[in-house]
Amino acid sequence: MNAADPADAADPADPVDAEETVPWPHQLYGINVPAPGSNEPFEGLDSIDPNSTDPAVKDTRTYGQKLLAGLISCVKLAARTGKLPLNGGLKTQLILSCTEAELRNNTATGTGTIYTTHSGPMPLNLFAQTLCDPEITTITYSTGQNIINLGRTQRLFTPTQRKALYARDLGCTFPDCTSPATWCEAHHITPWQDGGPTNLNNATLLCQHHHTLLHHSQWQLQLINGTPWYTPPFTIDPTQTKRRNNYHHGLPKNTN
Repeated sequence: MNAADPADAADPADPVDAEETVPWPHQLYGINVPAPGSNEPFEGLDSIDPNSTDPAVKDTRTYGQKLLAGLISCVKLAARTGKLPLNGGLKTQLILSCTEAELRNNTATGTGTIYTTHSGPMPLNLFAQTLCDPEITTITYSTGQNIINLGRTQRLFTPTQRKALYARDLGCTFPDCTSPATWCEAHHITPWQDGGPTNLNNATLLCQHHHTLLHHSQWQLQLINGTPWYTPPFTIDPTQTKRRNNYHHGLPKNTN
């Protein structure tokens, strides 16, 4: 019998190697992982504080929807690292093109048009969430499509502004959400395409799920003395009581 090659031995310090020997369920990279094929749910897919008693902020998504949202969040986080390989000379991205006239038209009537590289002209309102925190390149044309100036691409929210938002909000500001700041996106309270300024008085942090919820529901958001306050739709709470996230600041829980 040949002696086993020490190089083939599992490294107990490597969670992937340990996965093959530790009984299920167990922790992998600090996350409780159920046994494959057990159909047991992953923990942490619902970001709402498990001790929350507020029915208005309950996460009503299905388990499948939560898994998909988690995957999308992971892809978005990876895309923001700046360490991905280039694809055709650019990092993978969605390119949207719009004139200043269309932006003004959208602010006035809500009927602005935006152009994409795959679908042609589309209603600008369909991309409200995408335009909340994009990279912007200003291109100046002369007659026709002749480009006479190509401005520098820049993110709407600067790294300094993001640090300030991290310090102020500490995490997702939706009531009772436990998502930390590093998982969040910067949200324009008054949409940028509607003339909303890119400053701290018009911004807050939202996790991907609650950012989508805010853009596609009747929840209302208002910044009061630097604190984001949320008003649920009448169908969820007929009292229209304002709520804030107390979780990250160690304050008493919302009890509405």
